[in-house]
Parts: sequence; structure tokens; C-alpha cells
Amino acid sequence: MRFVSRGLSRRGSYLAAALVGTAAALALLPGTMERVARADSTATPTTFSAFNCIGLNGGHKTVPAGSTVVIKQAFVDTRPGALTALIKAQTTLVSVNDAQMSDVSNQFPAPAAIPGGFGTTIEVPTGVTLANPGDQMRYTFSMTQSNTTAPIPGEPSTQGKPGLLFGGTCTVTAT
Repeated sequence: MRFVSRGLSRRGSYLAAALVGTAAALALLPGTMERVARADSTATPTTFSAFNCIGLNGGHKTVPAGSTVVIKQAFVDTRPGALTALIKAQTTLVSVNDAQMSDVSNQFPAPAAIPGGFGTTIEVPTGVTLANPGDQMRYTFSMTQSNTTAPIPGEPSTQGKPGLLFGGTCTVTAT
């Protein structure tokens, strides 16, 4: 590669070429040229399950442009006592756009009667609006529990054991 240099030494020309090459390589890396979302309070709240995105959709979710992302996680059981035990045993942490993890464990309400049983749901507003198609944000969600909780009768695989219940990262993209 040859540069027309005005006052640059050979070493300066090589350095300039290296900087241009590095910038070009960084531009080609996945995610470096994506649009980053901004906070906005005028958009439409769009709520979806953390488990759905992380556990069932490979960590990806699309929402309409103009959406303000709200993270939701719900638990349902036929026994309110089992849900109360889960609420007491769990620690839920959330991070938005690689910010520090925030403990939202105490935001789960007491179980309430719903058709078919009881439920408890947490909703975590991210404060992020994906205003334009291609805007992205990501969040990390982690839920652990400190002790063993009882399984749903007849479904032993639902017994909660100490440790990670589920967690991961979800990238949300506006369409």
C-alpha cells in the first residue's frame, strides 16, 4: 500500500496505514456498527418474558420500532405456598446494555389467584426505547435460588435445587 504523504516519515506512513486498517477491521466485526438505543418515555411499552427470549428463542427477540422494552418473568403453580417458597429462595439480577447488575428479587409480588392456579409476575422496565428499525439493546437476566423447593405434584423435574434456575443474555432488535 502506498500513501501520498506530506511531511510523514516512512514510519508515520506505516502507522497511518495500520490505523486505517484497524478501523476498517473493527467496522466489519459483528455488532460494532449497530445502532444503539436511547432512553425515551414517549414510546409504547413492549413486555415479553426473559425465559422466552433466553431459553426458547436463542437469546434473540424482535419488537416493533418505537417500543420501550419491559422485561417480564412469571411463575405459575397450583400451590400458593410453593410460589411463596420460590419467591423467598430466589435472587433475580438484571443488567441492561452491560450496566451493573441490579437486584430485583424483591419485586416479585405475593402469589395471586389466576385461572388454573396461582401466579407471580415481575416486570422490569429497562428505560430503553428502540426508536428506529435496526436499533438494538441487550439485557442479562439471572435467577438463582438458595435452597430446594418442592416440585409440582406428579412432575419431579420441576423441583428447584440450589443454584442457577436460568439465565443468559437477550438481544432485542427493532424491526
